[in-house]
Amino acid sequence: MAKAKVSADDLVRLALRNAAEATSEVKLIGKDGGLFPSASGANKEAIATCLNAEQPLLKVVRKEGKVEFVTLAPAGFERIASELPEDKVGPLAKSVATALPFAPRIEFIQAVIGKTPLAAPELVALLEEAVAAEKAEQEARTVAAARRKAAEDEMLKALARAREVIEERRANRRAALRREWEVEGQSPAELALHVYQPKTEAADEDTREPASEPITDEEKGFRRDSVDQFAASWRTAWDGKKAEALEYLETAMWNIRGLELRGEPGARVAFDGRYHQCEAPAFTGDAVTIVRPGWVLNEGADRDYVALKAVVEKA
Repeated sequence: MAKAKVSADDLVRLALRNAAEATSEVKLIGKDGGLFPSASGANKEAIATCLNAEQPLLKVVRKEGKVEFVTLAPAGFERIASELPEDKVGPLAKSVATALPFAPRIEFIQAVIGKTPLAAPELVALLEEAVAAEKAEQEARTVAAARRKAAEDEMLKALARAREVIEERRANRRAALRREWEVEGQSPAELALHVYQPKTEAADEDTREPASEPITDEEKGFRRDSVDQFAASWRTAWDGKKAEALEYLETAMWNIRGLELRGEPGARVAFDGRYHQCEAPAFTGDAVTIVRPGWVLNEGADRDYVALKAVVEKA
């Protein structure tokens, strides 16, 4: 008499029952204690159902070579729970819940208790622990958010003060220039004739008073330090997607003569290690795509200072 053919659904059900009765992880495939004797025929279909990525019935917890060890997943528990004695539901649910993150654990335990109230004594302590841990995580996120906000506020405050200091320095230099002019016996009114006046005829002409070019090494170093600080803050704002901070910073940075934003996100360019940084290995001339622009300070005489390299990726 021909042996009755076992369906994939029957094999899934049998595997889930065996996994539920196991006291720990169990081998997925194997003739010596595996949930499935092989991975062929109906077993193959049943295994695929059990390990379905969207709603797995079994969870792979570790591997030894090609051998996989599994435990019952929440969906597998729900599928087999109605076939278990009520006194077995609580301990098994506890075992399944322990492996879950706090939020899914809470939802899982609530569902189990709703369907099987007798399991509550076994699960209530685990539920309390998960709720307390979830609350602690929420409070930690709140504290972290408050710290980030405080740090951002402090950054904006520091940037505003830095801009004030730079403006004070400019004013001091102008005042010193006037005093020197007067010491030389010249009239302050004549000084204006020797100072560059921006054009005002065109509507789109930049009418800002240009800053004096740094002359000494100390002055150049001061400007580079200022640019570095602005660039570092700009990078932090960019990485944090802080549009308001970016707008504020860029407004201040455009006031530094010679400082320019280098690169357009999405543009394809040739890699240059002086101006670009790339996580993947890249060589000069390689085609890359700009992910985040950089900042370069033009110091004249074909010299520039790279305050922040543009981030690129291989095209």
